[in-house]
Amino acid sequence: KAEGAKIAAAERDADADASGIAEDADEEDVAGVPDFWLTALRNHPQLAELITDRDEGAIKFLRDIRLAYLDDQPGFRLEFEFAENPFFTNAVLAKTYVYEQSDVAGDLEFGSAKGTEIDWKPEHDLSVTVETKKQRHKTTNRTRVVKKTVPAETFFSFFATVQEPDEEDDSEQADETRDRIELDYELAEEFKEKIVPCAVDWFTGKALAYEGLDDDEEYDDGFMDDYYDDDDDDDESDDDDDDEDTLSRSAKEAAEPPQCKNQ
Repeated sequence: KAEGAKIAAAERDADADASGIAEDADEEDVAGVPDFWLTALRNHPQLAELITDRDEGAIKFLRDIRLAYLDDQPGFRLEFEFAENPFFTNAVLAKTYVYEQSDVAGDLEFGSAKGTEIDWKPEHDLSVTVETKKQRHKTTNRTRVVKKTVPAETFFSFFATVQEPDEEDDSEQADETRDRIELDYELAEEFKEKIVPCAVDWFTGKALAYEGLDDDEEYDDGFMDDYYDDDDDDDESDDDDDDEDTLSRSAKEAAEPPQCKNQ
């Protein structure tokens, strides 16, 4: 009996060692496919316009994008989980969208959105660039170097919280802000309905076939023109009515779970 007990104990130790090795292997596999999300997002035509070359270094640290529906009110939250990186301290960047009931038709429509404030690390803020200029003194004729921080185009503008202008504000700046908010809602729908549930298809490029596109075809040239703050953009769009119909239709389908053709 004593000998049998020793054999049983040895087998338990062997199983424990094997289990520990398996757990270590699982931890090593957490990183997944290199540049998975960068490739997937780059393959999406609208996001490809939004992601700059400077953004790629930070997006390479993106581990996962999750979709969660809100419990206390109609809406959803997009969570972007990042590995430790040299750009910002946040482990998760999130954007929360809340639906409201329309006073006119009674349907659900986008009401508000709030994003995570990014804690940029020194000299790694992708939302700005530093311009260097030389100035010459009129009297002494000496020159000096002046550095100025200016806003920069970046994918991470997606997480900014943009306040809705007053309804009575009909200024050009207010109209540009409304356009940016509408484009933000459209991009959120793309994440919710297509990118998150069909991430593998976007990584492989297979999702382009679902959209009726291929690698050489333009999706919607200039889609993101209004996403950035650009004072020189005077283009006008005649598609406002179509965009409103799309937004209303997407809002009504918010409660339905997204389906992926790859599954």
